[in-house]
Amino acid sequence: MLSLSKHLYRAIGGTTPSGAVEMLRQAQHDVLFWFVFLLLPLVALPALAQESPILRGRVLDIDTHQPIPNAQVGIGDNRLGTSTNLDGRFALRVPAAYQTSTLEVALLGYRKFSRALPPLPGPELLIELRISPANLSTVSITSSAEGIIREAVARIPRNYPVRPTQLTGFYRESDDEAAGQHYDYLVEGQLRVYKPGYQHPREAGQTQVLESRRVDLRPARPDGMALPGINWMAGALVPHRFDFVRQRAEFINPAYFKDYQYRFSPQTTFQGRAVYVITFAPRPGTSRADFAGEVYIDERSYAFLGAAWHRTPAGIRRENMLVFEATERAYRADYQRYAGRYYLKNIWYNTLGRPVGGRVRHHLAEYVTTAIDTAQAQPPGYLERSQYADIFLKNPVPYDSVFWQHYTTLLPPDALLDQTRQRLADTLLRRPTPPAAADAPASPAAAATKKWRLFNHLRYSYAGGLLPVQLPAADLHTVLAPGSSAFSADVRASTTPQALTYQYSFGLQLDLVGGLSAYATARHVLRQLRGEGWEAGLTYARNLNPRGRPLLVRAGVGYLRQSVGRELGTVPNADADLRLGGSPLPGDELMLSLQNVTDALLPKLGLGVELNHHWEAVADLGYVLPLRTRGQLLIEEDKGFFSFNQHAADLSLPATEAQVLVNGQPATSGPWQLGRLLPSVGVLYRLGH
Repeated sequence: MLSLSKHLYRAIGGTTPSGAVEMLRQAQHDVLFWFVFLLLPLVALPALAQESPILRGRVLDIDTHQPIPNAQVGIGDNRLGTSTNLDGRFALRVPAAYQTSTLEVALLGYRKFSRALPPLPGPELLIELRISPANLSTVSITSSAEGIIREAVARIPRNYPVRPTQLTGFYRESDDEAAGQHYDYLVEGQLRVYKPGYQHPREAGQTQVLESRRVDLRPARPDGMALPGINWMAGALVPHRFDFVRQRAEFINPAYFKDYQYRFSPQTTFQGRAVYVITFAPRPGTSRADFAGEVYIDERSYAFLGAAWHRTPAGIRRENMLVFEATERAYRADYQRYAGRYYLKNIWYNTLGRPVGGRVRHHLAEYVTTAIDTAQAQPPGYLERSQYADIFLKNPVPYDSVFWQHYTTLLPPDALLDQTRQRLADTLLRRPTPPAAADAPASPAAAATKKWRLFNHLRYSYAGGLLPVQLPAADLHTVLAPGSSAFSADVRASTTPQALTYQYSFGLQLDLVGGLSAYATARHVLRQLRGEGWEAGLTYARNLNPRGRPLLVRAGVGYLRQSVGRELGTVPNADADLRLGGSPLPGDELMLSLQNVTDALLPKLGLGVELNHHWEAVADLGYVLPLRTRGQLLIEEDKGFFSFNQHAADLSLPATEAQVLVNGQPATSGPWQLGRLLPSVGVLYRLGH
């Protein structure tokens, strides 16, 4: 059914995912499924007709007839645009709202080209630009290299967009064994990158994976599953993490200038532009600077055109990569001018090192912008956002033969710098997976995968809170004298009034269906009263904010068994054969505790908020409905905190072997009891994706 759903989605054009998904869900439950399927071609034709046409063109020098790369192509007063590749070609999808706009093509050193958009779709446009040399006056360097950096930073709001911008871009990452160049995986995808204005570096940008595909080349285990390897997180966030201008990387951050030394390089051009090339490195004696490299600053505008930098050995150590020993961490970023501002063009990110217990690995990630939209920059919804803990390799989208048909994908030939990897990707990513027969038995690998998916529904829980108790001041006296043993104990203790104690818990939660989950937790009580307990039950969560960060109201009911007791003291044990309540107690010293054990129903209400795709913060308030409470005398070996195989015995009171007095009066339980309200706060951690 999933395969059929994908075919139905493609048939209706792929332009309205939410509508398509709703149609599919309706079709899957409709008894007239075949009637809908036969009418599918009639539905598909008008949907396809609504797809925005693509404007294609080629930009040449009018005198030399050579292609002009990196020319800026804009429509609608430069609200939507792209740039030409090394062949001078461009492709830009034009929504209906822009199809009566003006097309503009510009590049420094050429006269601007402007004309009304032709009817679309149409043949490839041939655009010829005429040279208009800029009058570049000689610039005398009277400032220090650090002064140039400071001026470039001050001009960031003038040179870079101050309004939100939406970029469309291509991303690829791979991981391979450095010695044999054996690839473990290759993944690629189309990203939608939302960038706030550059004048607010602390405001987070967002990324949405529009579509992706992957090939996993790791050798299989005997059960058919791939061997585990390094899974790199935050791949889709590369356009934000290494946009050094927007992030104000420390080598251009005024707060770190005192930790770096800057020098002019003899180089004077970058991508054909007159630039200041400034090298930087940690100042001798500093322990804060982590990077070394060079930046390229335009002589006229003082705009950062790009940078190439790497972490120093000390910077790698301070990164504290616990499971990976890196020997190289290198980065490169370039920017392109469009509509009077500079926008991110390329990111290149390279890591070399050895995982714990493994061979030297090489990880490479690249991003290139293929379209710029300055008018429709809306951040993706919370559920569509990529998050730092996301692993691009685990994106569940399989190979699609029409993967790129909905996007502007003319990539500069030099955008993906590893040509060997490019050829390998073109070969391996285009191997469609043969469809499995409907009646074919499940393979061991498929069965193992299905079994493993159980972990996608498991969550750890960690919580702490208050435990109300009613504890008066009391004198406790216990005499323990088993008739068949020479062992005896006479211990005394006292209590002070107390209304609250602390408790913490940890456990597992299994997400079932429709917001329903089953859970089990172990609970521990601290302070003057101590004890252990467990709780198990069901909880239901409903999302009150389906379009944004999930805010969940929680309701549930559980069964609680909780012991709360007071330690009475430690006594020597000379009887190595001592048995109480059927349990052996051979320890040299025994600890005695008087405790009450309560069984209760625990209805609960609470709230939860998702922090990211793995973590959720929760707050619950339970109401204890006691079913029964019984007293016990707990006798356990005193072997220290790190002891294992510790023997213990529970004597239910009243017992012939023991006499318990509370304030001088015989008693069968402790003089305390649980309160009714049970508040707690904690977190849930999802194991899978």
